[in-house]
Amino acid sequence: MGVAGQGWTSGRRLAVKIGTGVAAAGLVVGLGAPVIAASDVSAASGMPVPVGARSTEPFMITNARPTPAAEVSGDDFQATRVMPLGDSITRGAGSPTRSSYRMALAERLLKGGLEINYVGSQTDGTGSDVNHEGHGGWTIDDLSAELDGWLDMYRPDVVLVHAGTNNITQGDGPYVTARKLSAMIDQIRVARPGAYIFVSKIVRSRVPREAAQDRVYNSLIPQLVAKKRDARLSVVDQSSVGGIDLHDLHHPNDFGYSKMAWNWYRAMAPVFGTSGDTGPNPYLMRDTVRCLAAKVVEDGEVHHRTECRTWTLRTITKTVNGVNRRVRAWQTLREFRQTYRVRVDGKLVERTRLVRRWTGPGNLSEF
Repeated sequence: MGVAGQGWTSGRRLAVKIGTGVAAAGLVVGLGAPVIAASDVSAASGMPVPVGARSTEPFMITNARPTPAAEVSGDDFQATRVMPLGDSITRGAGSPTRSSYRMALAERLLKGGLEINYVGSQTDGTGSDVNHEGHGGWTIDDLSAELDGWLDMYRPDVVLVHAGTNNITQGDGPYVTARKLSAMIDQIRVARPGAYIFVSKIVRSRVPREAAQDRVYNSLIPQLVAKKRDARLSVVDQSSVGGIDLHDLHHPNDFGYSKMAWNWYRAMAPVFGTSGDTGPNPYLMRDTVRCLAAKVVEDGEVHHRTECRTWTLRTITKTVNGVNRRVRAWQTLREFRQTYRVRVDGKLVERTRLVRRWTGPGNLSEF
């Protein structure tokens, strides 16, 4: 079921006729590149960046060219079929609703003028359009083994691929994983010659060894895409999602998923000609609620729980290589018990009080 029933209003209905593939209505709107503060990318990992540092943004390569098509109405109308394909991140692990990036992306696309219908064998999330092909723990190998059947059954016009995380965690290495991703892209293209494929660099793991391999794997994806010379194949950079954007070591929290939705949308907008105000850019926010898995020791026992806090991007003074510098870093206010002494009737007495202090994310390689 499409997202039209969610209570959102569509300015126009962009659609396809059955069997014609994806349609992009109207002219492509020249959208500017997203303005993403360098501090957001670095500070999300707990690494402060200098004030005034040049802004960066997720880099997106696209070979795609929009295909204008006439708008249709009445019985001929059919929402564009979109298949989210991947692992537990596509499913929505780390979010209490398990909506992943999917509902936020659908809402942005509809506000921009494109009505979609998510397709797939799995159902997770809120709302009426909850289908997807996100399978927890699955590798590219696992997805490829079932992919032909899914593509034949659901006939997607658009495929959103975020895959390879489990290959890295299970020891495949970045080069082997990239070769498997390339083969899966070819598999999609054979089954759906007219589909638009958006293949994503993966979200950064908090595990140091995996993060290093993620960087190599992500660097290989634009190269393998460029070699295919496929006009309907694009790269979307999700590697700026990491650090406190993750609920645990691998899965985004809801704010991280909002970033993923933004990145998908910015890649899709020039292809399908969507435009207008689709909501705020999460990369420009300076106060956000993020929910992180936390490890707490109480009475000598270790407990795991989810801690949701407001995080603020602040300018602080930090010593870097012996030099004091003004930097931007994500911090949150926490309460601590402080012990102090006062003199009462000539004697020193210990007392405690609660104090509030700005703190950073700490060691994000543990949870």
